[in-house]
Amino acid sequence: MNSQTLPVSKRVLIVEDHPIVSDSLSRMITETFGDTICVHAATGAKGLSYLNGNHFDIILLDINLPDMSGIDFCSQAKSRFPGLQVLVVTSLAQRHIIDRAVQAGVKGFVLKTSDIKDITEGIRQVMAGNSYFGTGVRNLMEGHSVSGTSEPVITRRESEILRLIADGLTNQEIADRLYISSSTVDSHRKNLLVKFNSKNTAALVKTAISKGII
Repeated sequence: MNSQTLPVSKRVLIVEDHPIVSDSLSRMITETFGDTICVHAATGAKGLSYLNGNHFDIILLDINLPDMSGIDFCSQAKSRFPGLQVLVVTSLAQRHIIDRAVQAGVKGFVLKTSDIKDITEGIRQVMAGNSYFGTGVRNLMEGHSVSGTSEPVITRRESEILRLIADGLTNQEIADRLYISSSTVDSHRKNLLVKFNSKNTAALVKTAISKGII
């Protein structure tokens, strides 16, 4: 068997809410490793439901999910299935996020901006039970800066919600203002807490103000 080819019928769960990213990862895995089964989940809840009664050799996980943070997903998944091998594939290159992900039980962490070789090597190593951190991630862990990652990267919707949180609105009031569900607001709030490394909403607002974001 070619050293680049995984055994037949390896199963990969991709927890990622952007179809373009999940499809690209799926194609990359198939082209690099051969015959594999890739299952996509656009939310953390859907990913957790796929774990019921199904075996996956590796989970590729984004940190920024629409219903929960990837860190929360990993904590819940590992508490139920301690043997899961999880590789984070994300655009969020912040040291505190890496540390929290490791504490939650991930075995590897690579950036979406990494080259294909870096990501596939991460998949290979984590599936084998080894730890793996991509080049940009290793630089960050060693104290070197990673271009464009000095401040939390937030979406337009997160920015809107952050400003309304700072104005003192509740989840339901924000939901009514933006015509979205209260649970969606709560998910964005939780993701913002992770991105800003804040323990509560008050600390989140204080940090955002200090950084000039609101």
